[in-house]
Amino acid sequence: MEHIIKGIIGKLETPDALNTRFTQLLNSLSGIRTIANLGHQQIDKENLIDAMMQTIIENLGVEVVSLYLLEKNSLKCVANLNWEEFIANESSIKDGKTSYLLSEGIIGKTATNRQLVHIRNCNISNENFVEYEMNGRKIGSLICTPIMANNSVIGVIELSHPDPNNFESWQEHSIVIYADLIGILLNNLKLVKNMQNIVDARTKELNQALIESEKLRVRYEEMSVIDPLTKLYNRRYFFTEVTSSLARAKRYIQSFSLLLMDLDHFKTVNDTHGHECGDKVLIDVGRVLGQFTREGDTLARIGGEEFVLALPETNKDGALKLADRIRTTIENSNWECNGNIIDVPIRISIGIASLADCNDDEIHDDDIQISDILRKADLALYHVKQHGRNNIITFSDIP
Repeated sequence: MEHIIKGIIGKLETPDALNTRFTQLLNSLSGIRTIANLGHQQIDKENLIDAMMQTIIENLGVEVVSLYLLEKNSLKCVANLNWEEFIANESSIKDGKTSYLLSEGIIGKTATNRQLVHIRNCNISNENFVEYEMNGRKIGSLICTPIMANNSVIGVIELSHPDPNNFESWQEHSIVIYADLIGILLNNLKLVKNMQNIVDARTKELNQALIESEKLRVRYEEMSVIDPLTKLYNRRYFFTEVTSSLARAKRYIQSFSLLLMDLDHFKTVNDTHGHECGDKVLIDVGRVLGQFTREGDTLARIGGEEFVLALPETNKDGALKLADRIRTTIENSNWECNGNIIDVPIRISIGIASLADCNDDEIHDDDIQISDILRKADLALYHVKQHGRNNIITFSDIP
């Protein structure tokens, strides 16, 4: 399980990329659990194979999957399924006319060597892939892995795709586990159900892997909405969450205000003491701002040294009082880095805007957005920056 998770997650990526990779992870693990659960069902060989083929093509991102089983000295294709057949809910069971001798072609070599074969680009491979074309389908990339039972090869699974370089390491790791489970299940049909305990153990292991992967998904989902430096919410979360808060305020005709805050001349801190100390100040400022939030408020870092605080059920006067407490606290605090007091003054400018700053006919207008109020707060902040900084003004008080 660890190989699959590592193969899919890789290094930290964008939230959208992480979402795609976690979808791949959950699909792969879900497919493995589906195959494992087939061992608990009363099912004949053809239906078992068909269900396994459907599961593989649904969860592993392949165009075609084929199953070869060893009969005497040849590997016969007993099942083949492509994406169009899967969508049409057609059976994968074939007549077994296509076959390879052991050591013949990629299929035979995979069985003989007992090792996974991954040909990333069939167009430049030394192998002849004309023999693998089915229904006019070209093969661009290919994975074959042996199916083992009791330390003996009983077949080969082949995954193919028309595009070169389609398959990734997570698919390699996944198909090996799929093949292991398929080997167990096929062997169970032949040797009766003497492997039930192993299947149960695998199912428990897979369920645990799903639980762990869900924990990882939640963790990385949190990371996608948390600013990595200050641990405050980021811009993405702010707009999502505060949009709902604003909608409630409009629905119930409640007050709603925003504080848009920016540290004054913060570049001087980085230039004088270095970015490490600059980061330390941002972390400490975020911690101070957090002390002024109530349940239901939303505090976020939305820029380099820019913070925003959404205040539901707070009118202009309440927002002004809070902003003054914040500004005074920032101004009177000592800021340290590496055990030394930073000698650059840390000051903050604050612009305030409220829902009441909108026209009366806008207050109950569903078209009003949080970005509209934020824009007004930004205009107020700009006014402060142009008139001395280290001050506060509301949008409605701009001359």
